[in-house]
Amino acid sequence: MNAIHAMALTALLSACTPQPELTDDKGDTVSLQQFAGKPLLVNYFAQWCAPCLREMPLLNALQREGRVQVLALSFDSMSAPELAELARRHDIQVPIMQANGEAGARLPFPRPSQLPTSYLLDADGKLVQTLVGELNQARLAALIQATP
Repeated sequence: MNAIHAMALTALLSACTPQPELTDDKGDTVSLQQFAGKPLLVNYFAQWCAPCLREMPLLNALQREGRVQVLALSFDSMSAPELAELARRHDIQVPIMQANGEAGARLPFPRPSQLPTSYLLDADGKLVQTLVGELNQARLAALIQATP
């Protein structure tokens, strides 16, 4: 009976845990749960990171391909208008967001210590793979092939 109680308590606590919220370049609040149902590649980037900006055309193409959703998450604190301007200036076509307050502490992956870093989440939002360093066509092709 204790095992059943423990499982019920775990499920209840998980349901009560606040979900991390992000803000997009329009100022709207977005939850990672909105991306459920399809694998999601979360790409941490910064406007001062040249490799981050170089990989954006590949991420745009990956998003268009459709098997994996892509989300660009700003490493630096930026306002919605600043995110929008950055997206326009660098032709970032994937959703571009900023973690809200303590949301970064509740994300299903750590804040990276090196940029660029990408996190692949499965359709259920569980971390599957961490990709550190600049993505290239070969790494993305392998990622797509390994993604269910």
